[in-house]
Amino acid sequence: MVILPIAYGIAVAATLLLIRHVARRYPSVPKRIPLRIRIDGRPSKRSGPKAVLWLAPGILVAILVILGVALLLDPPEERLHLLLALAFLTIAEVAWFAGWIIDRQIELARKISYRIAPARTWRATLPILITVAVVLVLAVRL
Repeated sequence: MVILPIAYGIAVAATLLLIRHVARRYPSVPKRIPLRIRIDGRPSKRSGPKAVLWLAPGILVAILVILGVALLLDPPEERLHLLLALAFLTIAEVAWFAGWIIDRQIELARKISYRIAPARTWRATLPILITVAVVLVLAVRL
């Protein structure tokens, strides 16, 4: 079944696009950025160096390398392929969301805006939550 390699490829492509996105934006980012965006959409009081923007891409690369090696060393049963494919699609969605959050951090650091509407964050998070719910339902059924 080819669904698993395709899903893994989509997750890798999304992560590579995130790395490219951060690399292109990085030179023009202010030296300090907010470390997180609070639930009300305002930046946290704490800020960090702009190198923090590389944290999400680094974590995603590490996860994909570990999972890729694990899949090569111990291929999963056929019945788990769809579940794992959806998990890789979730990783691709997380890469997209990380890019979205990074753009909001840059926006807040540049003082282009002072608050991100919580509804915007909710809408950006919704596809991930739906995919995770589907993965959990499938996992319980298997």
